[in-house]
Amino acid sequence: MTNEAMTGDDYAARTAALPRRALSGRNLTFALVLLLVAGAAILAVMRFAPAGASPAAGPQYVEVPDIMVNLAGDNGTSNYLKVRVMLEVPSAADGRAVEAHLPAILDGFQGYLRTLGPRDLSGSAGTFRVKEALLRRVNLAVHPARASDVLIQEMIQQ
Repeated sequence: MTNEAMTGDDYAARTAALPRRALSGRNLTFALVLLLVAGAAILAVMRFAPAGASPAAGPQYVEVPDIMVNLAGDNGTSNYLKVRVMLEVPSAADGRAVEAHLPAILDGFQGYLRTLGPRDLSGSAGTFRVKEALLRRVNLAVHPARASDVLIQEMIQQ
């Protein structure tokens, strides 16, 4: 090659023929910024996620044995109530605490249910009051663990 001046077309042709670098300054900067943002997001999730919590963990259910009690009657007739419930607890640890205190829970349930009369159980309002009262007794028995709901599976009055 001689020391002649290159024309614009020659320069463009020669630079087009040169191999391109994949990680040029701009691409390298963009890749580093992207990695820093992804790393910061992962650290934030790890730092603020509750320890031991898994996203798939949901409520647990504890089955309570059937309860059959005599209802308080006004007219001297015998009325019976059979109740079968499940307890909803927020975690497995709360479920273990409920199972450990099941005798105390059953005692509280029976003591309460024996005070009810047939009129106390009538309608959806009566069922709601029974559920709330049973939940209160469960949570008193298992404190500091807790149950989140009492699910009535069966309630037969005879």
